[in-house]
Amino acid sequence: MYHFVWILKYPHKVFFEHYREVMKAMIHKIAYEYNFDIQELAIPEDHIHIVFKGEPKIAPIYVMQVIKSIPAREFFKLYRELKK
Repeated sequence: MYHFVWILKYPHKVFFEHYREVMKAMIHKIAYEYNFDIQELAIPEDHIHIVFKGEPKIAPIYVMQVIKSIPAREFFKLYRELKK
């Protein structure tokens, strides 16, 4: 099992309730598509916690690269105003 915590690029409180649910859905969708087993996912207003179980053949850095990049790109396409 791996536990990751990551903060936003800029220390703004972005993940209010609506945005939080959208981001959770995006992360779960990506995890399903890439066959990652997410055990826990928590999104406070300014960072993200994720616990996942991975196979030894999959590098944890690869999982985080996928889970951070794809949902972030999609999220900021939907909510461009949050990037400012």
